[in-house]
Amino acid sequence: MYNVGIISADNKVEDCTYVDALEESECTVHYLQDKQKWLVSVEQLDALIIEETEMDNQIGKICESIITIREQSSALIWVMSKNADKSTRIVYMKLGADGIINKTIDSDELSLFIQNNLNRYVKSAAENSFSPDRSFKGKNVGKKKKIELIPSNFSVLLSGKIEVSLTQLEFRTIELLSNHPSQALTYEEIYQYVWNGSARDKRYRVANIIYHLRQKIANGDSSTQYIKTIRSKGYMLLT
Repeated sequence: MYNVGIISADNKVEDCTYVDALEESECTVHYLQDKQKWLVSVEQLDALIIEETEMDNQIGKICESIITIREQSSALIWVMSKNADKSTRIVYMKLGADGIINKTIDSDELSLFIQNNLNRYVKSAAENSFSPDRSFKGKNVGKKKKIELIPSNFSVLLSGKIEVSLTQLEFRTIELLSNHPSQALTYEEIYQYVWNGSARDKRYRVANIIYHLRQKIANGDSSTQYIKTIRSKGYMLLT
């Protein structure tokens, strides 16, 4: 009925009980332990479960998985966690996770949770695919997406009318993208320009600041896209 992928940070699914429950409910389960193999298959999945484990640097690995999936797919993403604190859960969801599942959940309850969410998600997608607003965005035809930088107060002017205040790091990010319009910049290039240092979580930091930038400059219009994700590379400012 549905294709569900399971990713474990230490390449081992810890609890197969809920997997059995999913398969009994006619879900096809795909084990995606090897990133080099699953990069090309996530587009065919309806949902993914990322298992949190006890290994070192698991949060970084999970964040990287969420970012990679979101670059390729709009599938539902859940992180299965036992001890994630509030700040960690917020990070996961800011990067694109749809929710956090407590590992202590009963397997039958989890199966119903996944099926009910998938039923609503697929139904909504089918309805929206025939919506006039989705098939023909008339309000954006011929719309010039222009961003003007205002360095004096770290803000940008959208279409010559709306001024949006940014943090210094957000401004440096949009400044770099504006200096290279329609050119894909890598995570490394953006990180070095904005932070000018070395860190293990460069990709997460860049993705996080792009998330906040998009939220601010969209100005409530989710149909208008200024910053495009370039799969497996980085980001580009649309002109």
